[in-house]
Formats: sequence, structure tokens, C-alpha cells
Amino acid sequence: MLITIDDKELEQFIDRKLDERENKSKKPLYCDEWKELREEIDQYCHNGQSINRSYQTLQNFIYSAIKFTTGVSRVADITTEQANIARDTFEFLKQKRIECKLNEKYTDYLKQFNKEANF
Repeated sequence: MLITIDDKELEQFIDRKLDERENKSKKPLYCDEWKELREEIDQYCHNGQSINRSYQTLQNFIYSAIKFTTGVSRVADITTEQANIARDTFEFLKQKRIECKLNEKYTDYLKQFNKEANF
């Protein structure tokens, strides 16, 4: 069976396909909330290298925790609702890191105090 179309139908078909492709390419890859959070994570990882971890190690750890809590396999798939969960996860991790640093400083202080007091 041979299907024939005239030039006008072909032109309309091509235009429709080009419009579909253009609209698809204009769709943002990430939601705005995730883009904002991603920038914060980037800054945190750059500033966090002083804890003897590379940028990539920190980012992988944070992204893995976010993927686990949101249930996505790729961060590109994060929706606005999931970005809120991702933010909570990131804030939780930052808070735990602060608590850990405080505990380390307190432990170091106690060791130094005990050493000086000869306990």
C-alpha cells in the first residue's frame, strides 16, 4: 500500500515536527528549586574541602543521600516536591556535620584538659 501526500501536507507535517522538537528543547531540564539547591550544594562542597574530602566525594555523598530520600535514580528527575525533600536532607546533613565538628572539638578539649591536669 502506497501512501501519497501533496507538497502542502508534507510541509505541514515537517513544520509540526519541527515545532514539537523546538518545544521539547525549550523544556527546562531541572526545576528551579533544584537548580537553587544544586548551587548551594556546589558552594558547600567547594568550602568543605577543609575536612579532608574532595569536592567530588562530598557531592557524591550528598547526592546519594538525596537520591535515596527522594527515590529518584537521577537528580535530573527531581520534581519541585522532591526538591523540598532534597533541601531537608541537605540541611540535615549539614547540621549533623556541625554537630560532629563540635563533638570533635569537645573531645579534643577534654583530652587536652585531662593531659594538663594529669588525669
